[in-house]
Formats: sequence, C-alpha cells, structure tokens
Amino acid sequence: MAVWMVVVLAFLALGDRWAVLYAENMAAQKIQETLKLTAEPEVHIESFPFLAQVAAGHLDHVDATVPDVPAGRVSVAQVRGSVDDIRIVGSLPSSVEGAVLSRVRGQVFLGFDDLNREVGASQVHLAPGTGKNTVRADDDVPVAGRNAEVRGRAHLRRTGDHGLAMTVRDVRLVVPGLLTYVPGKGGGLQLAAPAADKVDERELQQATDQRVRPDQRMKDGVLDALVEHPAVLKPAGVDPSLIRGLRKVQEPKVAQSMEFSAQLPDDVPGDLRLRGISVHKDGVRAELTGTDVPVGQ
Repeated sequence: MAVWMVVVLAFLALGDRWAVLYAENMAAQKIQETLKLTAEPEVHIESFPFLAQVAAGHLDHVDATVPDVPAGRVSVAQVRGSVDDIRIVGSLPSSVEGAVLSRVRGQVFLGFDDLNREVGASQVHLAPGTGKNTVRADDDVPVAGRNAEVRGRAHLRRTGDHGLAMTVRDVRLVVPGLLTYVPGKGGGLQLAAPAADKVDERELQQATDQRVRPDQRMKDGVLDALVEHPAVLKPAGVDPSLIRGLRKVQEPKVAQSMEFSAQLPDDVPGDLRLRGISVHKDGVRAELTGTDVPVGQ
C-alpha cells in the first residue's frame, strides 16, 4: 500500500511540474505580446502545489526576467521582477486569458556597455564614480602628440514614473600639470598654476593686445594671438601645435554637454513605476514597483 501511495504521489508531482512548465511558457508569451518584446522573457513559477492554486484562481509567487526592453535611444538591458499574489483570468489548460499581478517588485538594469556605445562618438567613457550613486565621465584623447584627459560630470535622474535620464556636463580636456581646455561656446584655455607661474604677464599682454593674466581662461581671440606668438608660452612648456590641436577637438568628438534617456513604453500596463536609482560596477539600476498590473486581455 505504501509503495502504491509513493507511486501515486510521484505521478501527481510529475503532473504538477508539467503543468507548471506549460503555464510558464504561456505566461512568457503573454508578457512578450503585452510589452511588444523582441525576445521572450524567462518566467519561473514557484507556487506548489501548482494545480491546487490554479484551481483556486491564484498563484502565490512568480519570478520573471525580461531582456532587452526597447526604451528610446538606449535599450534597457534587463528587467527582473518578483510577483506576489497572481490572480488568474480564465482557466487552464486552454482558456487562460491573462492574469492580474497584485504586487510587483523588481529592478530595471541599464548597463554601462550600452551607455558607452551611445556616447562613444563623444569620447566620453561612463563608469561608477568615487561617491555613492555617482557616475564618472572621462576618457583619453591624443592631441598634437600629447595625451589629453577628457573629464566631465554626469548627473542621473528619474523622468516621470517610467524614465531615466543622464546628463553629462562641463566636459573639458586636461593636460595634467599644464592646462585645461573647455571646448565650445564660452570655453577656452586655462593654464595650470605651475605653468601659469612661468609665463611673463607683460609679454602676454603685448602679444595678445589684451589685459589677460596667465591664470585666467583665454578665449578665442587670445588663443589666435598666442598661436602667432609661440615664444610667450614656451617657458610654460606649451607648444602652439597643442593649442591648434585642442581647438580642433570640437563637437561631436568632444561635446560640451550631452543628454540621453531611457524610457519604458508609454503603454506599460497597470501601475508600474520606477523608483530609487543606484549605481553599480556594471551599470545603473532603478527599483520597479507596481500594483494590480494586468497581463494579457
């Protein structure tokens, strides 16, 4: 008798797991259709006994991973979520119309690899910053035989309930210990303190025909004059070819500022929202929350 009981329970468990696999496949298809995804998501139903819960019209818990969600200029690399208390609309096996996800919690992940492909033409590389939840924007660019560092400030923020945006501002090129150059309108060149101390202020004014201190930012007219009078900056170790090279580094190679965003589809069903943003070594994550989210019809 005990042996037959074990056999019966084994068949019931096997049937339960087959039903779970069937339901996971159907749920993945419904999510793909609802969110208009190119790739089918992964769905894992952790409710047991599954058939008993289906008969009651609800499931306790489901995990889902949605890859590569279209979100504007940058695709969201991954959305991972857990759902508690799923109310089934319809009945198995053939008349399930959808479900209502009572409580959704998860994360939206935006990878630095994707972000860097987007800003690659601007010679800025995005990576985790030194401060908590900050992003560093920098890289190197060769200029007239020297190695200039591209530096900028990146700012992350939410845009409404469904979007993330990043703005990179104050982009500048730095030759350490020598000078800083800001491209674009209102920019210019500023000598670092050690280099500025080696420039004769009187000679600088005579060459540029302007009253300019060596430690001030030198704009277009002053730079043109200095290119024609290389001897003025020679004591500071600044060659005219370096100035000419820096002035050629203009947009789009090094943009003075840039902005891009990722936006979940406007027709995301139910009350799905993005919350807190955090920065990790591989990318940016935002918390995803939702209540009473419909899937399917």
